[in-house]
Amino acid sequence: MKKLFVAAIVAFAGFSATQAQASVNKAAIVSVQDSVVKTPIEVSALPDAIKTVLATDPYKDWTPTAAFSVKDGDKAYFQVDVKKAEETASLKFDAEGKPVQLAGISTAQASMTNEQSFSVQDSVVKTPIEVSALPDAIKTVLATDPYKAWTPTAAFSVKDGDKAYFQVDVKKEEETASLKFDAEGKPVE
Repeated sequence: MKKLFVAAIVAFAGFSATQAQASVNKAAIVSVQDSVVKTPIEVSALPDAIKTVLATDPYKDWTPTAAFSVKDGDKAYFQVDVKKAEETASLKFDAEGKPVQLAGISTAQASMTNEQSFSVQDSVVKTPIEVSALPDAIKTVLATDPYKAWTPTAAFSVKDGDKAYFQVDVKKEEETASLKFDAEGKPVE
């Protein structure tokens, strides 16, 4: 009887631990599904193949301002934010310097135009804004679970082809992520 009682306690403890772990994982999965996890790196730490591509036409007139190692589901790539005058864009490459395929459109399919400017299809054009300038609906969403555990570090108004949305870069301890919302605070994929 005593062994049965001890076994029941151990089984209950294991079940409780599993349930607690499952609820923790649900919160983590929600933030990962709704965002792309980006780890900032130095531009100088980019693979040599990417640095070589950035030194060629049509990219050479653009100045790299930030670089990230990105994990998007099962895809891993590098994002290089670039700037030319007041225009900004994000370029995405694999470790060999080839444009990555995202959502069925690669940056190679719609590269920079001969006039040395990005075409609308080529890249995402981001305009930095103050976090305080985000629409109230987005601020409300950021104050709820699971987002309230994350601290906004930057915000952007984004134009991606014919889509317009807001990107909010967030940080929790050493982990970073980029969240995308429409003006009503709904997640954008």
